[in-house]
Amino acid sequence: MIFARWNPITCLFAALLFGGAKALGPALQSVQITSGHYLYDAAPYFLTLLIMIATCSGSKNLAGAPEELGRSMG
Repeated sequence: MIFARWNPITCLFAALLFGGAKALGPALQSVQITSGHYLYDAAPYFLTLLIMIATCSGSKNLAGAPEELGRSMG
């Protein structure tokens, strides 16, 4: 939700991207590519880190965020 900027439609596409990256390992294993399967299993997490680094700048961190995230509990 953070890199989708709290937009449900963008979050849907982000989830599809994550799911596609998660399916990379089994898809490659089905065509007999088994070397480096640990890297294929980690692909969704690397992709998520890259997207977070690319989209979360200092000026846009809370753009579009719910107002309640900025409130303190005290």
